[in-house]
Amino acid sequence: MSDLISNLDWQAVLLVKVHKQALLPHHLGLSVSRMHLAEHPDGILASGWEVPVEERQYPRAQLVGWKPARDVPFELPVKFYRKGDPRVSTLIPAGTWVLPYDDALYNLYLQFQKQTQSLMQTIEVNPTAPDLQALLTRFIDLFNED
Repeated sequence: MSDLISNLDWQAVLLVKVHKQALLPHHLGLSVSRMHLAEHPDGILASGWEVPVEERQYPRAQLVGWKPARDVPFELPVKFYRKGDPRVSTLIPAGTWVLPYDDALYNLYLQFQKQTQSLMQTIEVNPTAPDLQALLTRFIDLFNED
């Protein structure tokens, strides 16, 4: 498999996943990450963002559990869903958007993730913080503008 890996077309991708808590579906979280993916005859391979192309071989490149013939095509952008046995995990969670990598979009989602986490931490630690109500009102007003 090592010889096949060195000749693959590695694509830089952005992974965006909205997480919903099973018991509280109105509670959402956001995961943003990046990696390199390549289509291999055995399935999709993943390698870390910082791994140089010449080092993308096992164990630094591994099958993620995504088989395009069984699951969704490896045509970006795609929302990943695994159609195999749901008890078998993959490195990419079901429902994750796999997008062609774009630095500006990555930074935008990352900034949004950080800001919403900070807001939630403020609510968790001090729900009566002096500026919190004004911040929440501005945030809500942004979504109500038509």
